[in-house]
Amino acid sequence: MKKLLIGVALVTAVGAACSDARQGRTQPQANERAATTVQVTATEYSFDVPSDLTGGVVEMRFTNNGAFPHEFALSRIEEGKTEADVQVALEGQAPPKWAEDIGGVPTLSPGESITVTRTLEPGSYVLLCFLPGDHGMPHALMGMYELFTVTGDAGVALPQSDAIITATDDSLQVPSLTTGEQTVKFENGGTEPHELALAAFESGKGINGVDQWIERGYQGESPVTFLGGMQTISAGESVFLGIDLEPGVEYTAIDFTTGSQEVFTPGV
Repeated sequence: MKKLLIGVALVTAVGAACSDARQGRTQPQANERAATTVQVTATEYSFDVPSDLTGGVVEMRFTNNGAFPHEFALSRIEEGKTEADVQVALEGQAPPKWAEDIGGVPTLSPGESITVTRTLEPGSYVLLCFLPGDHGMPHALMGMYELFTVTGDAGVALPQSDAIITATDDSLQVPSLTTGEQTVKFENGGTEPHELALAAFESGKGINGVDQWIERGYQGESPVTFLGGMQTISAGESVFLGIDLEPGVEYTAIDFTTGSQEVFTPGV
């Protein structure tokens, strides 16, 4: 992307470094390799994810190929736990002690995608969708969960970021974002767990209208486009989100843990 004559390249590099410093952009080292994208898809009512992934820095592209909204909740589980164990836990009243919620992708509308790059340690994991289906039954109880294993370390670097969204204990700080594809770092700068959900509401619609639409079983025209984001991560943690913002669209960034909302329209 950045290859020209040596003299021009030197000037460009210096200018880019200054620009990156202003925007909080992280530059990768020359010998660092980019992560290989892992495709993860959702339909009614299942996930398609490779059974074995290489750990370390992992780039996952989440896509909803279904007809209804879905989420990609992610938990790390103890070694040796099986699908049968997950099913029994789902039918129980309390989350099992052998599962740790590490934050996955919140709701994606049909046809939408988002890329998440983060560090995954070796171990066993499970994807689940807890959104309500027929008669309010969570999709997970309809079989929408999938186990996979992470081993080793790919030895690749985290990506550079074009902008940083920071969650604090009392606000959500969203910088000026541009249209098009970009990598946004979401960091928890607070002392408590925080999350980021991205959405584009139809004119005159809001959270209340969405709740009513869900209660009607997703009948009628959707009042919102769910664009994913990152579910709850611990204080000090961060992930990188690959998003594509359209011109003229009003977006809302939400942290449901604090109720913080920021409305923004990307610039050109």
